[in-house]
Amino acid sequence: MRSYNEFKFKYQRYAIRNLSTYVSILFAVGYLISLVMPQLFNLLVFMPREVMHGQVWRIVTTVVYPPVGGNVFWAVLGIYVYYNMATSLEHWWGSFNFNVYFFSSVLVGELGTLIFYLVTGFDLPFIPVYMYFSVFMAYAITFPGAVFLLFFVLPVKAKYLAVAEAAIYLYNFITGGIFARIYILCALIPVAVYFFVSMGGGGGNPIANIRRKLEQRKRRKEWQDQWR
Repeated sequence: MRSYNEFKFKYQRYAIRNLSTYVSILFAVGYLISLVMPQLFNLLVFMPREVMHGQVWRIVTTVVYPPVGGNVFWAVLGIYVYYNMATSLEHWWGSFNFNVYFFSSVLVGELGTLIFYLVTGFDLPFIPVYMYFSVFMAYAITFPGAVFLLFFVLPVKAKYLAVAEAAIYLYNFITGGIFARIYILCALIPVAVYFFVSMGGGGGNPIANIRRKLEQRKRRKEWQDQWR
């Protein structure tokens, strides 16, 4: 915890402010490219073998991969939902913490597929869909009482949706192949590490520390709301 705070104090001035907005715009650009120029889109996705052979731009351009594909309606809805959740997290956490969470998620995913390539020789692309879903897990942990309209009608709190999503992750991890397991692990590692380091990484019981931090943030939000 102390080392993270020292790291934050030293480098927080370099954080990209409104990163959630820029990332959402990149998603929209990436989706449009995938529709009109699919060959160009394939040159943007992180592929370990191609990166090792000089196509280093893929390390950065892979973030254009949108959270939802398919038709325009679902793509726009997916980007909009991601934007709202990511923006809320960035405002609540602060720009630096959100920067660390986002870029560490990308880095872990890329390193996971790179290690898999070096061990097996299989050129597995980094598909960051699970990574984007992990933003929802972080959102649900931070705002457990937030309400989503399931199927645009049924109101469900975020914490219950998070439990359902965790169950889906577990099912896919057990029944899926090695690729699904790599993607899921790479997506959930940053969630666990971030919340342990930033909220539960001090002395004592980490779970108790996390609960205490969440309760403090909840009380602070309630205090702020009454003065708005």
